[in-house]
Amino acid sequence: MEPFDPSVQQKSRNTFLIVLCILTFIDAGSSFLQMLLMPLYAIEENAEMALNFYSKLGSSEMSEQMSEIIAAAQALPSWYFIIASFPFLITITAGVFLLKKKPLGFHLYVISQILAFVCQNFLLKEPFQMSWISIICAIIISICFYMLLKNLRKDRESDQQQIDF
Repeated sequence: MEPFDPSVQQKSRNTFLIVLCILTFIDAGSSFLQMLLMPLYAIEENAEMALNFYSKLGSSEMSEQMSEIIAAAQALPSWYFIIASFPFLITITAGVFLLKKKPLGFHLYVISQILAFVCQNFLLKEPFQMSWISIICAIIISICFYMLLKNLRKDRESDQQQIDF
């Protein structure tokens, strides 16, 4: 019987890390597409079609909210939305690095959230500003990624010590 070799045993990814990365991909991907497609909503014909669709749904509140968003999108140049989509692309990249357990992913995630906050609150302004719940969620997810990577670092150090013996 051969002695136990710790380098042969492969560690699986943390399930919580996988769930956080998947949620990050979904959120950032949908936000990225929304920002890229927002100039298309601002076109007059598309705006009328979208408003008719939301008014037929029967929700006057949703229809009013969409009319505010479309009016704001029409008032802004389309390149604002292209710039505002870049932080979400960085977030997707950060998720890939985090899924591969690279600390660079955490740093990219934090930078992308700061850039998203700046772009949406100072470049796009109302009604595209980040809500408080979005800001709180970004902070909580950043803390979770930090704690997961911190535990990963401890695991690597303990594995290295076991190999050294």
